[in-house]
Formats: sequence, C-alpha cells, structure tokens
Amino acid sequence: MTISNQEFRREKRVSFTTRATLATTSGDQNLIKDASTIDLSESGAKVRFSGQIMPGQVVELFLSKRPEPCRVVWTAPGDARQELIVGLEFTRHLPDTQPLQSSSDNSEPMN
Repeated sequence: MTISNQEFRREKRVSFTTRATLATTSGDQNLIKDASTIDLSESGAKVRFSGQIMPGQVVELFLSKRPEPCRVVWTAPGDARQELIVGLEFTRHLPDTQPLQSSSDNSEPMN
C-alpha cells in the first residue's frame, strides 16, 4: 500500500498556478527571477524556477507586491534545461485573505 505525500503534510496543498517572482541574494547581489507556482499551502509553496538555488537558502517569493520570506527546503530537476522544482517553506504563514475579499466586496451581506 502506498502512502501519499499529503498524509505527511501539516497543511493541505492546493494546486495553484500563477506567475511569481523569486528574489535571492548571492554575495552582495540581489537576483530577481521569474518563477511560477505549482501549488500552495498555508506553510509553503512548490515553485518552478530557472536558476541556481540551494536547500537552506532564504529567499523572497512575490505572489503580490508584498514579498513572502521563505526557506528553500528541497530542490529537484524540472522538465526543461536549467529548470528546478523548489519546495519553499514560508517563515510565517500567509495572511488570511478572507478579510481582504470581504472588504473589497461592495455588495450587502445576505442574511
């Protein structure tokens, strides 16, 4: 019997593909690269990325204008040349988006 990776996870991952930006620091240089998410959870993300990155490295993932600090947990080769699939752990949980959605909705609450 095979046990899925989901059974070992703290939070459920949801498939979520969107463009993102990954900022890393190499020496005295900040490197900013395009990336795309594969899935997200409250505590992390799986991201497709072209470039060099190492487990344990601290990076910033831009899903919006605000960066989310992350730690690289693992990397694996992707399908394309120079592409990596990267497992990121947020150093803080993502904020709850429910209040943001409610405040931007101008309709009256339904009772």
